[in-house]
Amino acid sequence: MKNSYQKLLKIILVIAISMFSLIQPVIATTNVTANDKAWEFFDQAIENIENNNYQQAFFDLTKVINLGHVLIPAAYSNRCLVNLQLDNHQAAKLDCKEAIKFNPNNTEAYLNWGLAEYRLGNYEQALAQYQEVIKKNHDDYRAYYNQGLVNFALEKYQIAFENYDKALVLTQLQSPSEVGLIYNNRGLVYLKLKNIENAIADFTQAINLDKSNIMAYYNRAYAYEKKQNYLASIADLSRVIRLNPSSTLSYVNRGRLYYFIGLQQAALRDFKIALNQFEEQGKIAAYQQTLSLINQFKENIIQSNRMLYS
Repeated sequence: MKNSYQKLLKIILVIAISMFSLIQPVIATTNVTANDKAWEFFDQAIENIENNNYQQAFFDLTKVINLGHVLIPAAYSNRCLVNLQLDNHQAAKLDCKEAIKFNPNNTEAYLNWGLAEYRLGNYEQALAQYQEVIKKNHDDYRAYYNQGLVNFALEKYQIAFENYDKALVLTQLQSPSEVGLIYNNRGLVYLKLKNIENAIADFTQAINLDKSNIMAYYNRAYAYEKKQNYLASIADLSRVIRLNPSSTLSYVNRGRLYYFIGLQQAALRDFKIALNQFEEQGKIAAYQQTLSLINQFKENIIQSNRMLYS
């Protein structure tokens, strides 16, 4: 039974990490007439970016670049972030580099270049790009936040903590949801530093700033479980499920906790929901492990009943 738990925990005790996508279209300004064809393609691209139609935006921006227009710098900068959204990280790097050649002070291009390096696992290169942003603008909280993400990935938790701390100091004018993302990630650092109480405090602050912050609820549930506060953990997982009924891992984790506190039927109900969702998602290994866990729990229930009546 213990081995089955350990195998399943590899897929269910996932700590959610959030990242700013930095999708900020660069709106070009120039004296070129509005009826210019390149302007038409550029305006279409911006509209498509705002509507999350990234593939079409890519085509529009490529047309602008091919026309050899004064809008080329802005087109490269925007195509960089479009490539990020399309998971074309290598292409995003190249576009950001081109944008920076035209404008060495383009901080958005440096930020997005850093994000591309981060997603490619090139952590030192990512840090270098974020440092360029800080050189040009000491007050850009996004650069410190993203440095925190990189240092967290490098397991440099104390440095990541300092990065997030600095980002929080600079977020006075940002939206509550963005500030909440930083608190959530600083809470993850506290978890790594074994400071569970402060982790819970940060996750709670993230939730207070944004009641729909699913990651903060999920992470706080994990922290509560570490303190063996199973009822509080169950309550947070239930909130995650209400916000996102497709959160399969939340059903599995809540099922485990129900089982720990003796609510066996509730546990089996959650496991069955998770089982169906894993099957729909095509996650065969997770499906098989969950099915094995259900069968073992059922066997344990039968054995417990036999002991009661023997």
